[in-house]
Amino acid sequence: MRSRIGPAILGLALAVTLTGLALAQAEDDTPPPDEATPVDTVGTAPVDTSMPIDIVITPPAVDRPIVSPAPTLFLQLLDPADQDLVVPLSMDHLTIHGLTLPAAVVSIDGDLVDIDDQGNFVGATPLDEGANEIELVVSDSQGNQTSTTLFVVRGE
Repeated sequence: MRSRIGPAILGLALAVTLTGLALAQAEDDTPPPDEATPVDTVGTAPVDTSMPIDIVITPPAVDRPIVSPAPTLFLQLLDPADQDLVVPLSMDHLTIHGLTLPAAVVSIDGDLVDIDDQGNFVGATPLDEGANEIELVVSDSQGNQTSTTLFVVRGE
């Protein structure tokens, strides 16, 4: 009877081991090496499908120009910093310093103002005695526009 128990235990151990391996492979969802599927590659050399494939070959990336979005149009007043001002009667014009996009067009009360390479601009406008409303308009080549209004009282 001893001669039959040894092979039976060995057979049982072998069956348990093979079952454990099969279950582990089933949970991994990885096909066994002999069932590896070939990768379809376009424009490459023929692939030997008798060997397992571990490397995926992809065609080289096509160079595409990087297009960055256009900067957003803006208008920043540097001097005067406030939009509501009271100035003395002796001041007959107001000088306005500002910042915007270098390629923008700036007007102060309808008069165009020069812009430097960094987007800085300086312009002057005459002031009437009393209340003055000064409109600054900035536009770009796409037709976008932004504006602000200064309220200046001369002589109070």
